[in-house]
Amino acid sequence: PGLAPFYSIAGLLTASDTLVYSSVDRKEVIAIARNQSKAHELKVDSNGHILADSLPSHSEAVWAIQSANAETGVVQDLETLLPKSPKARIACDFSAAGTRVPLPSRWDTAIFDAKSWQGPQGISLLLIREGAHWRNPLPHLNTLRTPQSFSLPLLIASAVALEEWTQNEMAEKTRLRKLTQELREQIRSSIDDCDIAGDLETSLPNITSFSFLYVEGEELLRRLDVAGFSVDSGSACTADDLQPSHVLAAMGLLTHGNIRITLHHGAKQEDISALVTSIQEAVRELRAS
Repeated sequence: PGLAPFYSIAGLLTASDTLVYSSVDRKEVIAIARNQSKAHELKVDSNGHILADSLPSHSEAVWAIQSANAETGVVQDLETLLPKSPKARIACDFSAAGTRVPLPSRWDTAIFDAKSWQGPQGISLLLIREGAHWRNPLPHLNTLRTPQSFSLPLLIASAVALEEWTQNEMAEKTRLRKLTQELREQIRSSIDDCDIAGDLETSLPNITSFSFLYVEGEELLRRLDVAGFSVDSGSACTADDLQPSHVLAAMGLLTHGNIRITLHHGAKQEDISALVTSIQEAVRELRAS
């Protein structure tokens, strides 16, 4: 999975291309951009949506675009954005969205992560559109397009998980969106000084990012873990470079006291109620300490 963005993007780039990416993109894409001679960063609004007027007019460009952000769940309107840059080659990132978001009408490469459909870790899929001007960006002496380092058992497990997940998703997505809405409303109404990233109507149905003022994110994670809830964070406490979340910063939101909650198939109403209670108690205690 860590190699997938490089394969997807660098395989399309030429020496004269400008790499276009957004300020909320994943760190692997930002790393590629920092090593590219020509790069252009797109700004986002407070809901995490790319501002169309920040798009460049470069005729020679590769645009790396997330279908949905893994940290906030915010979904980009690809069919509206892509016509704004009609000549760019498009590298789509579906790592967070999986098959919840359809491929756009125009794309050159697309990457997927098996974790998005509750499959095993360690497997990513790279799609290359027929006719796309893509070449293997790694040093090589033959025509192989893959590094030949994947696990066949994990690949089979990913396919089985995808089939199972797809069968359940039609029934689960509406239910999960309702549970996520309840989670957001209960936290918003019961805890002051809380930022919620993105509008659920234009986000994945199962991801929510909360940031609480006067709360240390790492300690909040620990307390929720003790209570039996496994959540994640985009805060400095868990970032590899110990910097605040660049995604939240780009959206103008609190970058500390952050937790990211992902609801999986099978999540129940009582799980949400217990989680809300645990968050309320933890935040209250941490702010009082």
